[in-house]
Amino acid sequence: MLSRHPALVPILTLLLWALATPWACAQSSAAVESSPPAVAKPAESAQSLAKSDLLTRSTLTGDWGGLRSSLEDKGVTFDLRHTSTYQGLASGTGDKGYEYGGKVDAFVNLDSARMGLWEGGGFRTHFEYRHGEALANLGGAIFAVNTALYWPVETPEQLVATSLYFTQKLGDRDSIAIGKFNPIDLFAADPFYGGWGIDRFMNLIFAAPPSGLIPVVFMGAIGSIKTEPVSWTIMVFDPNDRTNDYFPGDLFKDGVNVFVSGAHVTTLAGRKTTYVATGIYSTAEGTDYSSLPPGFTTTTKKGSYNVSVEFRHNLQESLGQPNVNWGFYFKAATADGNPNYVQTSVIAGIGGKALFFGRPQDSFGLGVFRYDLSDVLQNTLAASTKFRDEAGAEAFYSYAVTPWLYVGADLQYVKPAAGSFKNALIPALRTQIRF
Repeated sequence: MLSRHPALVPILTLLLWALATPWACAQSSAAVESSPPAVAKPAESAQSLAKSDLLTRSTLTGDWGGLRSSLEDKGVTFDLRHTSTYQGLASGTGDKGYEYGGKVDAFVNLDSARMGLWEGGGFRTHFEYRHGEALANLGGAIFAVNTALYWPVETPEQLVATSLYFTQKLGDRDSIAIGKFNPIDLFAADPFYGGWGIDRFMNLIFAAPPSGLIPVVFMGAIGSIKTEPVSWTIMVFDPNDRTNDYFPGDLFKDGVNVFVSGAHVTTLAGRKTTYVATGIYSTAEGTDYSSLPPGFTTTTKKGSYNVSVEFRHNLQESLGQPNVNWGFYFKAATADGNPNYVQTSVIAGIGGKALFFGRPQDSFGLGVFRYDLSDVLQNTLAASTKFRDEAGAEAFYSYAVTPWLYVGADLQYVKPAAGSFKNALIPALRTQIRF
């Protein structure tokens, strides 16, 4: 495809380089989760177990003859999922074929108290493996339209630990985490964002809104401090991508990134409402887009920032299940635009669980976005190629056939940053099995 569109080559070269090195991915306002998202476990009577155990159990493989429950009691929990996607380009620029891709996500977590060691400690892991022929980017989109097949970056068909970190509660309200983090894990409990591209939205914009300052996988420390009326999340981390690193000896050699986020939860019109403000600053050096000569031999520029505000408001809430709700979400951000590849961004939508009564485990979402990419970069490239802002919309619905089997459909419409590409319509089918 690139051979038929040579103008896209320099854009992708630069943008993919930027996305894979110092400042790549998400700007999370979520606090560190003590465990991966829980799989709903319906009440199972002896009668239901005898008649329809396979349809009512929370996982396909069940309790492993009591071993799973025994390990959980001893502080060891497992969550294994396989997601299949069938996705292609219905209209736009590029091949119109559809391809299959798959993703394995495995979580193995340890609880120090249940293991008989000390109170409040834990060790969290997330292992990922992707396979198949489906592409993460289609139709000239700069941001991945299939997040599940974008992670782990540059390691297809390899098992990679994208999260390996230690957590410790500090009293009843605060906590700290140290280690290796997959930023999408930090969105795990968010009813709109997050979901790793396998549970909810597929586009990277919604799975982990890019700030340009958080690597694909980072190493550092995260503190969660709950005060009144604001809860704080503070992160200090290395600016480089650490996807394939486990014990690096060069942490913070190229600078340091600092993230501070404050969230205030209140009610509006009788519904839960959250206001969030987030600021990120990096001391690392990045490409100075104003100095791009032919051949992409560049100079660098030190220091970059991103500041954002969010508004979340529940439109529907379940009285008996506090996590079953859906609502309206809005996020706006501004950045320096050089060396950060982001200038400004706006994301809005509705989404969550239980759009229809009686379907508490179904999830849905409808979102729109616009990313104003670096004005300096666009001006520099204007003489040689078309490079514009990226905008789009996505809608999905995930149907819980059983507590362990989900099927869904996804549709994206993207105005790609590659200006020579037509607007793209990208449908997909998705299934997930929880083992």
